[in-house]
Formats: sequence, structure tokens, C-alpha cells
Amino acid sequence: MSDFRIERAIISVWNKDGIEELAEILQESDVDIFSTGGTARKLQENGIEVTLISDITKYPEILNGRVKSLHPDIYGGLLADPDNKDHQADLEKVDIDPIQLVIGNLYPFSEVFEDEDKNENEILEMIDIGGPSMLRASAKNYQNVAVISDPSQYDTFINRFKNDKIDRDYRKKLAQKAFKKTLQYDQNITKYFSDLLGEDNYVGGVYNKVHDLRYGENPDQEAGFYSPDSKGEWVPFQQLAGKELSYNNYRDCRAAYEIIKDMQIEEPACALIKHMNPCGFGIGKDLKAAYSRAVATDPKSYFGGIVSVNRKVTGELAQEITESFLECVIAPGYEEEALEVFKEKEKLRLLIPDEEGLDVDKKMVKYGKGLLIQDAQKIDRKEEEDWEIVTDNKNTGDYIKSLLIGWHLVKNVKSNAIVLADDTGAVGVGAGQMSRVDALKIAIRKAEEAGLKIEDAIMASDAFFPFRDSIDLANEYGISGVIQPGGSIRDDQVVEACDEFDMFMIFTGKRVFKH
Repeated sequence: MSDFRIERAIISVWNKDGIEELAEILQESDVDIFSTGGTARKLQENGIEVTLISDITKYPEILNGRVKSLHPDIYGGLLADPDNKDHQADLEKVDIDPIQLVIGNLYPFSEVFEDEDKNENEILEMIDIGGPSMLRASAKNYQNVAVISDPSQYDTFINRFKNDKIDRDYRKKLAQKAFKKTLQYDQNITKYFSDLLGEDNYVGGVYNKVHDLRYGENPDQEAGFYSPDSKGEWVPFQQLAGKELSYNNYRDCRAAYEIIKDMQIEEPACALIKHMNPCGFGIGKDLKAAYSRAVATDPKSYFGGIVSVNRKVTGELAQEITESFLECVIAPGYEEEALEVFKEKEKLRLLIPDEEGLDVDKKMVKYGKGLLIQDAQKIDRKEEEDWEIVTDNKNTGDYIKSLLIGWHLVKNVKSNAIVLADDTGAVGVGAGQMSRVDALKIAIRKAEEAGLKIEDAIMASDAFFPFRDSIDLANEYGISGVIQPGGSIRDDQVVEACDEFDMFMIFTGKRVFKH
């Protein structure tokens, strides 16, 4: 039981959902309620006795409501410490009574400034002044004041209030929530003005832990998933079945999702991911055929990996998937028959991506006490119009599908990266090597081990070729042509090598290096 007693409360809210029930419970407990403008009218309409704050301050609301509660008679009551003799003397001198509860939420600035139909004056009017001030003052004096800053807190507060459990620790938690609320609010305002000024020199954000993870990349590392405070308990994937996602699952699933998103292919397509890299990709007449083609890329490495597809998972595909050990399946949906089949695999995670939430403009990583931030590399199919065939051999017409698959797949492979592809999918993938020719050697070895045909495949590279050695090796295996960004000081030697072997080469003019 707590000896904290609430005698006087201020209620001033923009979002009035549920406020009548809370105010009624306070009134039944003989709590004097003070309020402003629209909140006061709402409570009075529901039979709640309310004293206007202007009756305390003896000062009317002015400036169309911009100034209502900013007054010593309010803030003296909020900030006073009953154990401080000087504070008590001051209150008696100016005849101010303490206030033990504040219930407030803020003007919806975030919603308004993201509304393209709102002009600057309308947005500025949604910058709350008195609300954050009242929340901060109450939170500062949490030893003596309870502060409710969000309607989601009402039920818990009511339960505790009825059971005399508005204790110090609870008030401290309420204070922390209030300060977090005003922090997020001010960050949104700062971002708005940064956007107005065309500046990108500010990054802010408050993130809440949604849940703990078993561990991080390794068992000795603690880990958790956090979502933006403004998004509540947002998660990137709707999970229909299976174990909780691990730290590594989260990262691999993002990589798997991005491959399918970047490919923008109309035919049924499937990508297989292992350790952030694609170990298989295939297209087919249906998802089962696409999956089988993806598996064929590297029949060993996909074990324990991630499957990502661009169609609803069918029962037929589900049956194929259950015959192997895989960690996660990512798809835009699942047919009922598929869900029935997957019941055999209770631990298999079935996920639906939040496409809007996963689409970001910036990518960032912690760097010591700082951040490294870069633009997210966007996929624009119009860029293909600027591709340049730089060799004498211009015969790329029969290889368009192969080139598209290779180029859009190599974007998602860790550098140095080489992808061999034909018009059905990946033939071989070489990832994360210190030299480009070594990446090609791995891609060739993988293709040979899988029994896939290298001859007549195309070779995609995420960055330029510094030497002609990769072209010489590609020719030995009958590779028909190359797609790469270009930009090396030895481009002429590389192009000359292609001409020597009657191979075609395309310069995309865009590097897609993935460090």
C-alpha cells in the first residue's frame, strides 16, 4: 500500500479517448479536477465536475489557446516539495495548493507535419507549448506528482489507484515515460525544421525494446529488438508460426526480403539466404519450380538458411520446404493448405514482411560513440536505359533476362562479389573475397559442384575489374558476357580482353558494392 494521496488533479488532453472513465473514478474519490478548454467541455458533458484552470490563475486563455496553463499558480503547485520548508512558505505566501496528478497528452504534431495537405502555419499551430511544460514539471517532481502522458497508461493507473498503489517506483516510471514522450516530440519538431532548411545534419530517435533475443551473433552477446517510440511495438515481419526470431535470423531475413524486392521480377521467384548472402536464386513456372532451381544453385549451403519468395506459398511448395531443414520462410502470404503442411515443422518461422516499414531512406551503423549514415541504395529499373555496351560484340539481346538476374542479385552479395547467372537463376555465387578473381573462382567451383552449366552464362560484378585476369578465367569456362559498373583505370584493358574473346561487356555506370 502507498501513502501517496491525490487530492487535486489537472486533466488537459488532446486525445480524449477514455478520459471520461478515468475522470469519473477520480471524482468518486473526491479528487478536485481542473482542466482547460475542450477537455473541460468534454468532461462537463459527461457529468464530471470541473474547475477551469483560468479560475485558479484568474487569467483567461489568450492567443487562441496558445497560453492557458503557463502560470505560477499552476507550476508552483506542480513543482513544490512538501518536505521543503521554503517551498511550503512560498505556497502559503501566494496561496497556492499542491497538485498531485497531471493527465496530459500533446497536440498531434507528428501526424500533422507528415500530412502533405497541411501548410506551414497549420503545422506550427500543432507545436504544443503548455503540454510538454506541464509534463516535464510533473515528471521532475515525481516524488510528489504522478504524471500520465498517454491514454495507454489509463487502465494500469486506474487499477493501481483503486488499490492504493501509486507508489514512488510507479511514479518514477511514469516520469520516465513523460520525459521520453517530450523528447520524441521535440525530436520530431527539430526534424521538421531541419527538413524546412534542407539540412541533413541531425539524426534523432527514441527506441523501445520490443523483446529480448536469446542472444546476439554469439551466445555470450546479449541482444534485443527495438522499435521506434513513435511506432509502438513495431515488428518488421508478421510471424504466423515457429520459434522466436534470433538476432542472426533478423539480419538474414532482411537480406532475403531485399533480394526479392530488388529483383522486381514478375515470374515466380525464390531466393535462398545463408549468412546474409544469397546461396541460391531461381525463377520458374510456379513457386515449386523456382524453389527447386534456387536449391540447385548450391544444394549444400542452403541447409539451415532462409527462403524468400514473391508469391503466396502454396501447399506444393510447403511440402518441398518441409523436406529440408530451413530457419525461416518469407512470403507475401500463405495458402491454407500450406499452413496445414507447415504444422509438421513447429519450429519453422513463417513470416510476412511489412514492406512499408522495411523501406528506409537511410542506413546507419554504430561507430564507436558515433554513427555512420548513408543513403539507402534505391533500385530504379530506368537505370537500365543507361547501360552501355562497350565491346565490339553487341549481342546481348538473348541474354537480357540473365543480365537482369545477375545484376540485381550481385547487389545483395557481400563484396567482392561475383554472380554467374543464366535465364533461370543463379549458376554460381562468389562472396566476400579480398580479390575479385578469387570471388569468380568460388562462383565457378560452386557451379561445378552443383552440376550447373557455366558455359554461356553471364558474369555480374558489383564493382569494376582492376585487372583482366577475371575475364581470362571467365573465357576458359565459356562465359558469354559480363555486366559491371566500369570505372577502373584499366577499363580499356578489360574491354580489350573481352573483344579478344568475342565476349560482350556492359558498363552500368553504377557501383553496387556491399561492404
